[in-house]
Amino acid sequence: MHCNGACKNYKAKSFGNGLSRYDNGQKRCHECEIFLDWEGLWCPCCGHLLRSKPRAKRAKVRTITV
Repeated sequence: MHCNGACKNYKAKSFGNGLSRYDNGQKRCHECEIFLDWEGLWCPCCGHLLRSKPRAKRAKVRTITV
């Protein structure tokens, strides 16, 4: 499925507190290409599985140690 724009209602804001978005509980949809404030595992818009952990190795280490 493709993005139908419903995810814009759940778009997450950046806090700028030095923590990653994943540490703040935000999740990313790779289809819609935005971070969401959403409790579920699946995107409310397109139905893709949301990413709840960073992909980059440097970010993974930083997330685990913080």
